[in-house]
Amino acid sequence: MKGTISALLSLSLLLIAVVSSAQFVKSKDLEKLKKRTRIIVVKEVPEKSVLKQLRRQSTAKAEEYKQAIKQLNLDFPEVVRQFWNIDGVTATVEQRTEKEIEKLRKKNDRTSIVMNCQSLHVKPSKSHYAKSAQTFTSDLVWKSDAKDLSVPVINMYFIENDVTKPFYIQNMSERFPDFLDLAVGIRLSTYVFSEHVDDKAAKAMMQSTSKHNAIFLKDRTLILCNNWLDDDFEKGRAGTDYPYPIKYVDYDDLEGLFRKDGFAGTVMAYVPAGVFSTFDKNTPSMEVHVPVVIDPINGMPLCHTDISDEMFQAWGYSLIPKMGKSIVGFRKIRNEDIRNFAKSIKE
Repeated sequence: MKGTISALLSLSLLLIAVVSSAQFVKSKDLEKLKKRTRIIVVKEVPEKSVLKQLRRQSTAKAEEYKQAIKQLNLDFPEVVRQFWNIDGVTATVEQRTEKEIEKLRKKNDRTSIVMNCQSLHVKPSKSHYAKSAQTFTSDLVWKSDAKDLSVPVINMYFIENDVTKPFYIQNMSERFPDFLDLAVGIRLSTYVFSEHVDDKAAKAMMQSTSKHNAIFLKDRTLILCNNWLDDDFEKGRAGTDYPYPIKYVDYDDLEGLFRKDGFAGTVMAYVPAGVFSTFDKNTPSMEVHVPVVIDPINGMPLCHTDISDEMFQAWGYSLIPKMGKSIVGFRKIRNEDIRNFAKSIKE
């Protein structure tokens, strides 16, 4: 299932001002969403071609893929039930296959929105006159090729439309999505909808005066996942650089905090991934990784590490000076990131 998405997807987590995230959803779509009484989560099915390829390598790899799909089908609806919280919206959550959704669409259903896990790609446009590369989604990719730069996204569309016409797309990390990635994705998207700003003058003012929300870091304990720390990360130095307590947790512990919603008085560092067009015919896309701090309770982005000269400076339409790279940014959290987070509080 593929479809062209008209605009390049920018990494929402880099856009710390409320207004920046709000540009992802239109007022008419938000009002339409609030009238929907049902959320349908698409049930994933293992692809036969992927299973066939993995079985050639080993039975264990094929089984790992099947179990990941099974777990995704358990986690996705559970996450939506727990974290989808839009003011004024009360909706039931169901899980359906794509065939079942198609039957509902033929019955002229207008009560539902559909949430689907997909993979986002960028490729050159076939048109000689095209000014930008083509951004499109496909069925969720099981990464076995390191050169595959697609990233998982949560694709949201109204049931009367098809998956090629989403009203919102939320990126996650580059991993095959698990409970934690889905939870962060849904929390971030509900924040975007809840803090929607539609007035052009208000947007312009906020863009010029608001750099980030780092003030909300004050007096908060910073949660750092040991699995996401750089190999050279020094916890002693981090404790000196960051003016408030730091709590180190393993990945399973962090997932447990989300399941219990046990984040009172804390903020969390996260490493998302985004796909951007380089406008380079030979290297049409790249992954971008920038550690950020979010409020895990309401999904508010607070601050991010300083953007290097190899990365976008704004909104995704500026070009990266050093073209041709496939992956830029920082996949792990470094001591430098902690210093940047602390610095943001004072700026």
